Amino acid sequence: MAGYQPGKAGVGDPVSIPIPNRRELDMFNVNRDGWEGITQGLYDSNAYAAAGHPQLTFFQLPLGQGVGVGGAAKTFSDTNMNSAGQMPANQEFLIQSIEILFNTAVPTVAGNMPSNITAGVAVIFSALNDAYIFWRNGNLNLFIGSKSYCQEAPLMKFPPKAYFEIFANFGGSTTADTLQRTAGYAGARGRPYLLKAWLRLVSNQNFNVTLNWPEGVQAIVTPARVFVTLDGILYRRSQ
Repeated sequence: MAGYQPGKAGVGDPVSIPIPNRRELDMFNVNRDGWEGITQGLYDSNAYAAAGHPQLTFFQLPLGQGVGVGGAAKTFSDTNMNSAGQMPANQEFLIQSIEILFNTAVPTVAGNMPSNITAGVAVIFSALNDAYIFWRNGNLNLFIGSKSYCQEAPLMKFPPKAYFEIFANFGGSTTADTLQRTAGYAGARGRPYLLKAWLRLVSNQNFNVTLNWPEGVQAIVTPARVFVTLDGILYRRSQ
């Protein structure tokens, strides 16, 4: 049916998509022959040390390897890569956009969280500066096979579609000013970095993404964590 064609106006809008009849339900089967495509990004993460890095490499350490946010091997909270640096057999991926998520104070540092009492104003400001320091410089390189397919700088050009946002104002008038608080959070904003020419990763095709700082490491106050997501469509064998 024309109403279900990808890319057509109204797709994804429950108001504009007609209710499929019994025969048309076949196009939604999860049990069928051949291949299926699902909306599923590829993501990976790395710790960002306070001292900074000359380079961070992503999509090379799959589930069960490396060091995840909990200190043990990577889990789904860190990556959804099943093979090191490539799509596994019977899976392909169509890259449509690239985004970076920079999470400050990971692991948690109480004094550097987005909200703190007034005595912690300086560390709140340092958290804002940490985000700016990360986003203002550096470059991203998407490498597939034997060549680059996307080289862009600075990292500010790769804002995440989902992010943490805060609007707050706190005050107090006690002698000890214990009710006065401050809050702040910073990040990159803008349209997603869309690839006008989509890129297909076939099974066993090597690829990686690197974030590079040839201008010098960008030191921050508090350790953080960086996620890189290749958003698009995952193709896999049906069940």
